[in-house]
Amino acid sequence: MTHEILKNDHEVPSRRPLANAVNWSLFRRRQDAEDYLDHVRINDGYELIGGHSQDSVGDYWWVGVRVPSITDWGHTQAINKHGRHGD
Repeated sequence: MTHEILKNDHEVPSRRPLANAVNWSLFRRRQDAEDYLDHVRINDGYELIGGHSQDSVGDYWWVGVRVPSITDWGHTQAINKHGRHGD
């Protein structure tokens, strides 16, 4: 069920902002993103997010977390991005 988020046609949040996205990782193989998703645990009220897009290298998939408010996470300096683009 959670793998369905990888079908979303959405660039990684560092390229196309997504409100309250606070942590994400980028993968070049869908299977790697699915494996990662299977091991992510989040607090109640947080939401798993993700998507698929392409860049000059090729296809990528990303998995992240969205919180109700950035202050719930801490502050903007606590936002973690792995394999980010466009920063």
